Amino acid sequence: MQQNISTTINNQEQEENLQIIQILKICYRVFMAKWYWFIASALICLALGYLYQQRKMRVYQRQAVMLIENADAQGGSSIPSSRRGRGNMNSLLELNGISVGDNLKNEMFILSSERLMKRVVDTLGLCLDMNTKQALHNVPLYKQEPILLIPSEAAKTPVFFTISIDEGGKSITMKDFRINNEMLKKTIKAPIGQTVKTPAGTYTVKPGPTFDEFQRNKDIEVTYFPTDITAKIYKNGISATDYDKESSLIVLTCQDTSPKRAEDILNEVFKAYKLDVVDNKNRVAANTAHFIESRLNIIGDELNEVENRLASFKQQNRIVDIRANGAAYVSENIAARHQAIQLETQLSVARYLRDFLQSNSNANELIPALDIEGAGVGQQISAYNQLMNERNKHASNSSENAPIVREADTRLAAMRSSILSGVNSYVRQTEIEAAAARNQEALANSQVSSAPIQERLGLDIQRQQALKEALYTYLLNKREEVTLQLAINEANVRMVEEPLGGNAPTSPKTRIILLISLLLGLAIPGVTIWLITLFDVTISHRGDVEAATTIPIAGELPHWDEAKNKTIADCEPDAPIVEAFRLLRYSLNFMKQDAKVFVLTSSTPAHGKSFISRNLSAIFAMANKRVLLIDADIRKRTLSRHIHRQGLTSLLSDEARTLKLKDFIMHDFICKDVDLLPAGILPPNPAELLMSERLDDIIEEAKGLYDYIIVDTTPLLVVADANIVHRVADLTLFIIRVGVQEKAFLPDLEKAYKEDKLHNPCIILNDTNSKFQYGKYTYGHGYGYGYGYGYGYGNYKRDKMKEEEQKD
Repeated sequence: MQQNISTTINNQEQEENLQIIQILKICYRVFMAKWYWFIASALICLALGYLYQQRKMRVYQRQAVMLIENADAQGGSSIPSSRRGRGNMNSLLELNGISVGDNLKNEMFILSSERLMKRVVDTLGLCLDMNTKQALHNVPLYKQEPILLIPSEAAKTPVFFTISIDEGGKSITMKDFRINNEMLKKTIKAPIGQTVKTPAGTYTVKPGPTFDEFQRNKDIEVTYFPTDITAKIYKNGISATDYDKESSLIVLTCQDTSPKRAEDILNEVFKAYKLDVVDNKNRVAANTAHFIESRLNIIGDELNEVENRLASFKQQNRIVDIRANGAAYVSENIAARHQAIQLETQLSVARYLRDFLQSNSNANELIPALDIEGAGVGQQISAYNQLMNERNKHASNSSENAPIVREADTRLAAMRSSILSGVNSYVRQTEIEAAAARNQEALANSQVSSAPIQERLGLDIQRQQALKEALYTYLLNKREEVTLQLAINEANVRMVEEPLGGNAPTSPKTRIILLISLLLGLAIPGVTIWLITLFDVTISHRGDVEAATTIPIAGELPHWDEAKNKTIADCEPDAPIVEAFRLLRYSLNFMKQDAKVFVLTSSTPAHGKSFISRNLSAIFAMANKRVLLIDADIRKRTLSRHIHRQGLTSLLSDEARTLKLKDFIMHDFICKDVDLLPAGILPPNPAELLMSERLDDIIEEAKGLYDYIIVDTTPLLVVADANIVHRVADLTLFIIRVGVQEKAFLPDLEKAYKEDKLHNPCIILNDTNSKFQYGKYTYGHGYGYGYGYGYGYGNYKRDKMKEEEQKD
């Protein structure tokens, strides 16, 4: 069992290999038959590919490498540290199944963002671009402009126009304005050094770096795009990727038609990113400075008011030194007062911070970094501000509804609530302590109740003055700290490798384009031939016939270009067509050795019956056999169309049997030993004549005179003559011409064979290599049947179809 399975598998593999080899042989034959198609197509496609790549602008690539260094945790920067140390908290979150974003990828997104590119466009002035023709393609004139167009009132939509320097170099010509896909046929002369108003905006014309050497009257294509569109265009040409998975190196790549512009873009992107990092770091300090400045103004006003009250009080009560006058009374409450002042200061700062946190208008602002002693919220505020910076940066680069922004908002709300809770707890605790200090102070004050009222009022004013002074001094110190922090503007990023790149363009890729062109050139004729074969419903080779019928195939005849003017009797004995007919003669003798009468027919005209009947007669004659060729196609008379004499029809009409066969035969018609019985005069009733027994008598008589009798009759499906005549045949030779006979007819032919409607049929394949000519058949004169005979006694109509170069 196992051996049988193995044998079956081996047989299947061998069959598949044979099929592959057969397909390769077919492809080789097709290529050899139409090699000039493939050569011509390949050359044309190569020429078109070369022209295409010559017309494409050259694109160059530049790359730079930058390093993201460890960030200062106190600086509020969102720059990540090394990827190997993203933080213990991130590691713990990932272990618990919570996805944590890669900060380096965030920075790569920012580097290629449209926001940064807008800064680059504005800095380099990339909105206006100039190109000129060089050979077949355009080249940019970046930093090599012969003319500088400085826009003072630029268009708000994309515009295109052409300029050229006039002879003499005193002015330029501006023309071919295209705005919003609308062409404006307008020409403007603009003097050098002056401002000109155009449909594309108002520009000041100045000479550029290459003004003197640039060719006069040569067109320069100018394009202008608004900043937003220009930023999107150049953003598509820049990319940021990580150098590897273990470092904090980012590779910036820029592709542009100008290598110098690509280098400038990379440098400006780095500068813009560095400035963005510095701005992000200073945002916390700037917000804190703004808050301190506003509080200083308020406390300063309050301090001035208290000092004015104190001065007025002393002046009204003529007191020089209240402390000296009341020293004896207040010595015991100095400690209590000092403690109360300190607690009131801390309580005021805490209340300011609480009010800031409770205000909804400050939800997306940074919390002032105020150091409240004992509150324990300093680290929380620092973490909150760092997260707020990251959140605002992501929001500016994407949108407020981005998932990462919404996640940050949720975390910020929780942290803000936690900070507010801590501040509230500290305020409550401080209020209790301040109340206790005031009670202690009140107790001390009760001991000096006997002091004069003016002295006690003065001491109260002094206490308020001391409180305001302490708070004002505290805010001044914090302002100095923030000012020092703002002075630090270094970013934790640096350029490791300047923009570099080769001098060869990266696009178009000439070799790839030419290779694709060559493959396409070879594929086009191949696909064309395949499509012709796929949609061709005619027989293409012997296998089509063998797959549809069981009728034996007697032979195959190749294409012969000289079939119209010659027979094989005029050819050399070793000619291929002669050898093909020899094989056919041998095959017919092998099928039926005693066969003497061969009737040739086909399904429709243009299959080459008459051609084969003439040359089959000749090949038998070459074997020293006497052959009679009978033109039984008495309607069209293909073999005897130019012979105007009596023939077969006269013998068939002789009911008295007085006429003799030998009197109507034309001797040596084709060659020696090949005689012809012509069709004769066209009768009104050809089918009835062929049905008569007289035809059988003529054939019997001919058998006594000749070794072989070849009868050329009508096509099988056109008229009934062939069905009548084949009764006298020893072998019926059914002619099928490759490229003419449709495959759909073969099942009908097989059915006729099974039902014995044909007498000893066999098939001859004609023009077997004509499929490579795809419809160009050169045999014979073209049957042109379309029989339309009309059986009204002499009302025969000859079809006026154009003669084809076919064998019939």
